[in-house]
Amino acid sequence: MNRKCVYFAEGECEEKLIAALKEQPSLLIPGKVKRFNVIQNELKTSHLVTISPGSIVVLVFDTDNEVTIHLQRNIEALKKRCSGVKIVTIAQVLNFEDEMVRCTDIDKAQELTKSPSVSEFKTAVNKMKSAEFRRTLERHKLNLSRLWVQTPPNSFQFITQSAESVKKSDESKS
Repeated sequence: MNRKCVYFAEGECEEKLIAALKEQPSLLIPGKVKRFNVIQNELKTSHLVTISPGSIVVLVFDTDNEVTIHLQRNIEALKKRCSGVKIVTIAQVLNFEDEMVRCTDIDKAQELTKSPSVSEFKTAVNKMKSAEFRRTLERHKLNLSRLWVQTPPNSFQFITQSAESVKKSDESKS
């Protein structure tokens, strides 16, 4: 069965990363990406009604904020109000920058874009086109098997780190 997929990405950097990983050859299952912070906000009915029955719903979020009440409520709302959805949780431990260091050959996130600070790094990532960001990741030896695999902090023990269910390929694994 070919299920529809929707990604809820915490911020613009996560949205850019997912788009880059979907560039050909795609490393993630295809799907629509919506920017929505499931840690800080609760999904509204308007979000939930757009999810087709049987879809895969992917929640991508940082774990540097250990307040998880909104995330818990979002998962419950998806289970109760969306018919037959598969919920995939992708916890970035602790955040986007840490994931970039873990899955590439850089020692600090700013090296990816040659930026002097973390905020300028994020700005540079957000200005990149998807294909350009993908090439940058590949130039820095993207290792998909190291992305989104860390165990999240204890306050997230109610979720399963399930990124493997949306990764399509092991072409970037080394």
